[in-house]
Amino acid sequence: MKHSVFLGLGSNQGEKIKNCEQAIEEILKLEVGFLLSRSSWYYSEPWGREDQDRFVNGVIQIMTAFCPDELLAKFKEIEKRLGRKNREKWGPRVIDIDILFYDDLSLVSPEMEIPHPRIGERNFVLIPFAEIAPQFVHPVLKRTIKELLETSPDQKKVVKVSEKLP
Repeated sequence: MKHSVFLGLGSNQGEKIKNCEQAIEEILKLEVGFLLSRSSWYYSEPWGREDQDRFVNGVIQIMTAFCPDELLAKFKEIEKRLGRKNREKWGPRVIDIDILFYDDLSLVSPEMEIPHPRIGERNFVLIPFAEIAPQFVHPVLKRTIKELLETSPDQKKVVKVSEKLP
C-alpha cells in the first residue's frame, strides 16, 4: 500500500540548496515510491537558536510503501551520509529531513511525532507547504495549511530563494 507523505527539508551549512537537492535524490533512490510535488526553496531566519546562519527550507510530497519508523531510520541514514554530525536541538545542520505528515496518521512515540509538532507556528514550513498543498487539512488541528499560515504567530522572515533578501 502506498502512503502520501509530506517532508520538510532544511540546511544552513555548506552549499545549502545543493544539500537539499541531494537529500531529495537520496530519498528517491530508496524506492520509496515517487515524488508527487515539491516547493521552491526559501531562505529563512533560524528558529529557536538565532546565533547561526540562515536556512534554506522546502517541502516535498512523496508516495511510499515504507512505514513511519522505516522512513525515519532511512532519513537518519541519509542525513548522516550527507554530512550531518550533530543532533543538537535547533542547532546548525548540513541537512534536516522531517516527516511532517504521513497520510492522516496521528502518532506519538519516543522517536517521533506525526504530524510534526509546531507546524502551525513555523512559517519556514507553512510557506513552502502552502505553495504545493494549501488545502491540505491538518488531521489533528482540522485546519488547512493556508488557514494555519494566515494565523501563524511566526514573525521570522521567509523569502523565496529567487527573490532578493532585504
